Amino acid sequence: MEEILAIFFRGVILFFTIASTLLAGYSFQNKLRLRKVRLSWRVGKLKGYPLFATVFLGLIFVLSSIAFFYEETARYSIFLAYMWIGSMWFVSSYLASKYYITDYGIVKNINEPSQTIPWFQILDYVEYPQKDGVEYLFNYSEMDKSLTEGFKQLKLFVPRPRYNAVKKIVSLKLENKIEGQSLPDIDLKRIQED
Repeated sequence: MEEILAIFFRGVILFFTIASTLLAGYSFQNKLRLRKVRLSWRVGKLKGYPLFATVFLGLIFVLSSIAFFYEETARYSIFLAYMWIGSMWFVSSYLASKYYITDYGIVKNINEPSQTIPWFQILDYVEYPQKDGVEYLFNYSEMDKSLTEGFKQLKLFVPRPRYNAVKKIVSLKLENKIEGQSLPDIDLKRIQED
């Protein structure tokens, strides 16, 4: 029975090793596919790094150090596999949690196509000042929906050091478009007098 459990355990570790490697490769490929990136920044919960992947990697590093200190040579391969899994998870989480501003639009998550909004789909935006930066709320239309149900919102937190650069890009990409769609001023008194 112990041998069957050991084989099962090794199979699970092998599966997660392969899966985490493929996920990191997919994230890295998506990162390379981005063209004309003007600005990017980290948004993880742990000073810009992904919380769970960082904690997992740190825990595995500590446990591996303890195993190395006590010369648990039988466990080296297991900890090496866990270290690889944690590293690949960290890479994929780190790349996916970065925000990218490109010439073509806003990418909030490189692994989630619905989190990528082209500039031409953005109809309006609002800035909300926060303690450490500014939160943008972009209203955009979905291409494959009718006008009544095809509007969505994208929230994007911009840290204070990145705010001026983001504001400049947003202004260049959206101000003329949005200002060109404004309604003309109407003199209601003059209309009522006629």
